[in-house]
Amino acid sequence: MSHTAKRLCSSLLLLLMLTGLFSFGLESAARSDLVYLFINDSLIKGMTSGNMPVRINNSMYISYRYLINIKPIKYFYNEEIRLLKVYTSDNALIFDIGNSITYDQSGRIYSYLAEVRSGVLYIPIEFICRFFNVSYNQFNSDLGPVIRINSTLSPYTDSQLTANNRAAMYKLYTEYYPSEAETADPVPPPAQSEPQETLRPRNIYPMICGPLNEYSQSLLTALDGYNARATFFLSADGLAEQGDQLRRLVCSGYGLGLYVSAEDPLGEAEATNALLSSMIFRKTRLVCIREGSKALTTDQREKLANAGYRIWDGILDPGSADRSGYTVGVNGKNLLKDAPVTSTLLLCTTASTRDAMYTLLRYMQENRFSTMTMGDWTTPINHIKQYN
Repeated sequence: MSHTAKRLCSSLLLLLMLTGLFSFGLESAARSDLVYLFINDSLIKGMTSGNMPVRINNSMYISYRYLINIKPIKYFYNEEIRLLKVYTSDNALIFDIGNSITYDQSGRIYSYLAEVRSGVLYIPIEFICRFFNVSYNQFNSDLGPVIRINSTLSPYTDSQLTANNRAAMYKLYTEYYPSEAETADPVPPPAQSEPQETLRPRNIYPMICGPLNEYSQSLLTALDGYNARATFFLSADGLAEQGDQLRRLVCSGYGLGLYVSAEDPLGEAEATNALLSSMIFRKTRLVCIREGSKALTTDQREKLANAGYRIWDGILDPGSADRSGYTVGVNGKNLLKDAPVTSTLLLCTTASTRDAMYTLLRYMQENRFSTMTMGDWTTPINHIKQYN
């Protein structure tokens, strides 16, 4: 073989090796592309490589068209001027794709941008869920990563949701990876050694009620440490001086509500909302009455409802307003042990709550409670109606 022929063969062999390595790299990368998307417990089944959720700048993005499934969020996309408006009755986000800018209805600018990938407009869904106070969760299943979005109350834990939809998820898996479907056995359902636990999921809405004060920082640290969710029902007392804590609370994805008295609930709610609007450009329609909703007259209740407010009560009350931290911890665990399927846990911004918080969070984690935030549209749990 001539020297030129040998060089040509060597070059071809190197090219084939590189092509093989490159192809292997593409196949390996493709395996991480399949992401399951659940919206209000329904699996989105029309996923292809052209509209699959993607990670951009360390944040998850989905096609903007899936927003139609997330009530009460709505959207309007003007393709001619490349402007996407995502909105509810109370708030709005505007994605100006052409000028690479995102801002809300008050003009505040955000760093999250809409992105066009392979002709598909993608939006930062984690950011949008936080902005509109929609529940967002991301976790791994044995079939791949899962994004879960809920704007309504769900009775299912993450493991129950994937178990209930296993056949549909596996079908999507085999369609996305057809080469593996020819040799792989159907994935068996996960073993359920304690079916009584999976049949009774328990969801808790922690309600942190009172002013933002010296104990609020400790409560936020404890909640963050356990990756727990809660809704802070704020009173107007000293709120104007707590701007930093308030912004941290909102930016961390916690819910906001108003803690008002039965003497003038509507007036206090409107005044506190006006203060919130001046500080963080946000309002809330969630209300907790200090004395409980039973203390309201029919007229007061109707006025609050007509103004758009949703009344919530603390059903499980371990006495954090006037008892020791040890007592609050013991009472809280006893109440949670016999809690309904879905309930609320009332905790005040006091030293006793600070001392009991880690005990309660650890108990809920060990016993697989799901802590949740409230949305303005979530059906309230109060002394008039309770889920069992």
